[in-house]
Amino acid sequence: MNTKSIKVAIIGCGLIGTQWDAEDTSPAFSLTHAAGFSKHPRAQLVAMCDHDSDKARQAAQRWDAQASYCDPSTLFAEHQIDVAVVATTSAARWNVIEPALAAGVKVLVIEKPLATTLDESRKLAAAIDSAGAKSIINFSRHWDPSMVTLRERIMIGGMGPVQRLVGTYGKGITNNGSHMIDLCALLCDAKPVRARSLGSPLNATEAGWDQGKDRAWDAQIEFESKDESRIQLTMLATDQSAFTCFELRVIGRQAICDISNGGRSIVYKEIKDDPNYAGYRILGEAVPQPARALEAMDWMVDEALRLAAGEIQASSCDAHSALLTALTVDAINRSGQADGHWQEIALP
Repeated sequence: MNTKSIKVAIIGCGLIGTQWDAEDTSPAFSLTHAAGFSKHPRAQLVAMCDHDSDKARQAAQRWDAQASYCDPSTLFAEHQIDVAVVATTSAARWNVIEPALAAGVKVLVIEKPLATTLDESRKLAAAIDSAGAKSIINFSRHWDPSMVTLRERIMIGGMGPVQRLVGTYGKGITNNGSHMIDLCALLCDAKPVRARSLGSPLNATEAGWDQGKDRAWDAQIEFESKDESRIQLTMLATDQSAFTCFELRVIGRQAICDISNGGRSIVYKEIKDDPNYAGYRILGEAVPQPARALEAMDWMVDEALRLAAGEIQASSCDAHSALLTALTVDAINRSGQADGHWQEIALP
């Protein structure tokens, strides 16, 4: 395809859709879908859509889109769209995706989680398959070059076998905990096979941001690698009303990697012989690693456009990958209602 030939529409003009970098006239990296697609030489930003018509109009003006809408069905009826970004609330996804698929949209870029419920996640994945469309679910760390590099290091044995994964997170097991589950599966090239809730020490008001629907559980998940070895992730929940937390410690037999500040800080420590106590091995000096989390949106945008152009046939994280994460979240929630017993994850 030629320059500016891939037609893009953004549905959902909230923070990640259009607003986080709306005041930055020349962002070095993109925090929103609007910024990413508007500056890409292959994308033509055709329309903005939001149930709030003022938001849609303001977004269209800011990001130089041709038109604004408050009804996605009208948008898809009036424009042939190649890439539709679905940045609405989870509960509104089907109302956007159904008319998009009916209109023949080639690629859907969907914010995580895939949907509000497991049943709807299954419904969306099946509908996308049936329509022959492609999907990208924006679990953003798939496009973070730092995480890609760490995964490669793990895959070639640079950390030794991974012993444990220990993470802390806030703002709900579905909303933010799902990011950690997805990241661990990515880094270890492994699939979750069972999970359990360890309860939650947090006050119920912590989940007030979501009317108490999305608990921040302490949890454990077992992943199975291709060689059938098991790796366990332990997740500890924090109160999001105090601060935003997303940290992961990858513990290998030869090194430990600490990821903090949502991926904006990465520290690597190799294991060495203890210089004072013979026979013991300890952590070596902390070595900061390049942290490139803020580049993820731009890399994701480029992949979406290559997918629409037919240059690649699959995305780094599609609806089926997101469905597996949703199944894991569901297992944790079921365990929380069953006295913390392990729940098997039925792979889709």
